[in-house]
Amino acid sequence: MKKLRYVLLMVIPLFFLLLTGCSKLDLSTTAKEYRADGLVATIKGKASNYKKLTYTVGGQTKKVAVDGGHFAISVPVSTNDQNVRIKAVNGNKTETKLVKVKRVQALQDYLTFAQSYNYTLLSLGQPTDQLQLISKDGISTHKKNDGSKWYYNVQDNQLMGIATKLSYKDLKSKTGQKNFATNLMIVSKLLGADGKQVLKDFAKQTKNASKNSTKTSMSQITSKGVNFNINLTTKEFYLYITKY
Repeated sequence: MKKLRYVLLMVIPLFFLLLTGCSKLDLSTTAKEYRADGLVATIKGKASNYKKLTYTVGGQTKKVAVDGGHFAISVPVSTNDQNVRIKAVNGNKTETKLVKVKRVQALQDYLTFAQSYNYTLLSLGQPTDQLQLISKDGISTHKKNDGSKWYYNVQDNQLMGIATKLSYKDLKSKTGQKNFATNLMIVSKLLGADGKQVLKDFAKQTKNASKNSTKTSMSQITSKGVNFNINLTTKEFYLYITKY
């Protein structure tokens, strides 16, 4: 009996010690600095045994969504470096990680682009497809009359990047091809790129991509300092226009 009591006295504290170790608040990120990928920089990491998980950037705090202990935070890129503070809380315990999103070059002053874009569409008889002349910081969605959606990242009145997506079904139709080509030509020319050459390179790359179903991206197209990157999925492709 004494021997059993002795064993219990040794094992029980060890058991609770292991439980404490298992429930330890933990927070980590995959890197200390992150760079742009498309319109955003994606901060990845792990978190466990927390009651509250948030991130703060530019004075704004938001909740972090976690899936299976992993998280991914999308931060729209800017012309300035951005410090991102990730905070995990459980009772009186706190874990904090500070990471940096690196600055990138803007495409153009947003107001200049929007005014030129609206004038161009007006001259083409599309007065209802206008962009707002004043845009809040962040990524906004512009839905055109043809049904396509274009995404604009604006920070401090600077147009950082433009993105759109198109289904392969639309790309195979003559109407879809015409609408996309027109939209891409307008945006390219307003940004100072050679619109005709961009379309030619795009057509060549999409033709090559159709022969290789395993490809997830195409080679970057660059025209006069403006970069066009395309990512592929099973049903659609995404186009990103930036200067980085």
